[in-house]
Amino acid sequence: MRLHRRTTRTLLAALVAGGLVAALGPSGPASAATGRLIDKRLFGMHDSDPTTWPGAGPGSIRLWDAGVTWRDIETSPGVYDFGRLDADVRAAHAAGAEVTLVLGVTPAFYAPTGGDQTSNPTSLVAWDAYVRALVTRYSSGSWGYRGIAAYQVWNEANVTGYWTGTPQQMAVLTEHTYNVVKSVDRGALVVSPAFASRIAEQIRGIKRFAFAWTDGKPAWRYTDVVSLNLYPLETYGTSAGVPETSMSLLAKARKILGYGGLPSTFPIWNTEINYGMPTGSRGGTGATPIRPDLQMAYVVRTYLLNAANGVRRVDFYAYDQRYLPGTNRTLGNVRLSDPADGVTLSSAGRAYQLAQKWMVGARLVPTRTGGKPCMKDSAGTYTCVLTYAGGVRRVYWNPGARVKVTTAKGAHYKVGVYGLRVRIKGGSRITVDQHPVMVPSPR
Repeated sequence: MRLHRRTTRTLLAALVAGGLVAALGPSGPASAATGRLIDKRLFGMHDSDPTTWPGAGPGSIRLWDAGVTWRDIETSPGVYDFGRLDADVRAAHAAGAEVTLVLGVTPAFYAPTGGDQTSNPTSLVAWDAYVRALVTRYSSGSWGYRGIAAYQVWNEANVTGYWTGTPQQMAVLTEHTYNVVKSVDRGALVVSPAFASRIAEQIRGIKRFAFAWTDGKPAWRYTDVVSLNLYPLETYGTSAGVPETSMSLLAKARKILGYGGLPSTFPIWNTEINYGMPTGSRGGTGATPIRPDLQMAYVVRTYLLNAANGVRRVDFYAYDQRYLPGTNRTLGNVRLSDPADGVTLSSAGRAYQLAQKWMVGARLVPTRTGGKPCMKDSAGTYTCVLTYAGGVRRVYWNPGARVKVTTAKGAHYKVGVYGLRVRIKGGSRITVDQHPVMVPSPR
């Protein structure tokens, strides 16, 4: 490892003085204002078992909490068991989903004395061999198709419950991953370690990675995608953490990464998202349940807002949420399946499918000339404009009030989060609130 001569302290001091902000500061998100066609892979899922998905599932899956970590696969030094991962990859592809695999965590026999699965491995040779074995097995040359499309270095490398090494060690691990993956399968993607983003210490962790260098390059240059887990806090004062507040976390993280040189056009994935998750001493105790109609609204707003802000993949947490033992709570308050069985599709799960129907194959474009997609007006009302071969879909909502909006003159009906059509007169005024309403019209 060779550190860049400008230390993090020097860089930060320059930023405070304003000397580097113009050169390195973000110029704004790579948004859907470019009219990028939305494909189904935007609709990702963090799920422990793709063999039990309900029908019409996601376009991509992130395998974590799935029993396929490094310590699960390498059962003794140099011995790999791919049985469960093979089954998951086949099931995901049979359902039409592209696979991302999280590569950590450290097996006991590669952990330092006194360390554990969160430790930096003692052998980078062993890490390289593990990654090479994976990519070789799941490349199109040996699998018949690219079984795993993307390899993520680690989960939440700025949370001590998942990583207790240093940011510099994670930078080196990222460099090694990139070099091995690209040497075997040039077309496979390397996804940065995931970074949580909802509390101050996690934000500091993003900053440390943004300014970590190895072999003369910033660590992000050894990735194809930067990963953020954009869970908002349970509450902000008296207000709930909702999809709109999650986007403020994205903006903050993107600004920090931009100061570290990350271009505004660099791909970002939201690799875990749900709502209502307690933190601090209540972390892991489960979210307070919310009404099904709010869950449906959150799902639709999540995908529209992420796409509008240039996020290319959103892995919802999760189809298979179950009740925590002895409670009526799950980790997140948006439940895509019935927590009693983890399989039966819920109303929020049907909203996940509805959002796909509205968005996949369409282009999310600016609301007005010179604007951005999904603009918010002075009353707090969002308008998203989706163009497609058959016309235009406009989606409206206001997270804090009931308001009136005027529909397009060619509109004949509206559709709410339950997917029901209601006839309207073109150019009429309709009431919208926190539940998105889609109104189609000819071009």
